[in-house]
Amino acid sequence: MKLSQKEVKVGLWLAGIVIFLWGCQKSSLEGMEKDLAFVTKKAGPSVACIVAKNESSGKVTIGSGVVLKEGYILTTENILDNVDNITVKLQNGQVITDDKVKKIFCDFATNISLIQVEAKDLTPVEIMEEEIPNGTLGIALGNTNYSKGLQVSLGTVSHSWIGGADAYDENLLIWNGAKVSYPGGTPVFNSKGELLGITDGKPKEEDGVMFMVPAATCLQVSEVLKKDGEVKRGWIGIFSEGGCSESGKAEVGSGVLITEIVKEGPAFKSGLEAGDRIVKLNGELIKTSAQLRKLISASQVGSQVVLSIIRNGELKEREVVIKTGEYDGLGMRRCPHRSI
Repeated sequence: MKLSQKEVKVGLWLAGIVIFLWGCQKSSLEGMEKDLAFVTKKAGPSVACIVAKNESSGKVTIGSGVVLKEGYILTTENILDNVDNITVKLQNGQVITDDKVKKIFCDFATNISLIQVEAKDLTPVEIMEEEIPNGTLGIALGNTNYSKGLQVSLGTVSHSWIGGADAYDENLLIWNGAKVSYPGGTPVFNSKGELLGITDGKPKEEDGVMFMVPAATCLQVSEVLKKDGEVKRGWIGIFSEGGCSESGKAEVGSGVLITEIVKEGPAFKSGLEAGDRIVKLNGELIKTSAQLRKLISASQVGSQVVLSIIRNGELKEREVVIKTGEYDGLGMRRCPHRSI
């Protein structure tokens, strides 16, 4: 069958489009491979595999981490909980055995831990300093017992509403993407090889979704752990029911209702009672229990705060001494129902 000149031109045009699109696809894939190779080369030396063991029970926990400055390895607390032998493996083949581990610092509330090690030639990670927009491309780098070298997983990073009610704990990020090597401590980077955060854990009901601790939280808590050895949070010993007032006035119905007082706690000793409604702290209007928790946790231990309360329709003031947190009933991280 002989094709007309017009049909030949159309056929050649379609063939050109196919070749062009195939070339673009090939170029895009090759470009992505190069970008991933760049991130892996830049950030890979900072990525660590952590093997933590409880010698008495024989239980072994494996997770990931990332190198910070001054010989510290950043990871999550749930990896290091109740262990007494730690091995850190780096991508260059370097193995840091337990006898080279100087100290371990853990903060349960934010799930952040530091391992201080004696080791040379560690490559600290670079941190993304700008705010992370929703939909940011996230590149998770880690490894498993079966992988030779780094495993790379692609996903997107967005913000969540979980967290934020603690002076040291910003809202968690959400990872949406392929499964990462380990749910705890796996570092996630942007396309520049800068750290966005580390994986915190996986919600049971979701696949392809994981929580992340933002890099900003990791740095803030790390500095406190290095300086003080622990994160001391203010606490007054109350359980509360949040109340929001749109009027902004200190009146009945606004503020935070005290539902229970911890016996012999600071609030109890200052004369606060269940049924009191806290409407101000040092003159600042209180609208929610999350706001109150954040302000109390940020208060210096040993200092005094003035709480304005409403009791039986009357406005009263009480001075309360801030003590170190004794979180009764703390069974879950970031539990909104623990005592303040």
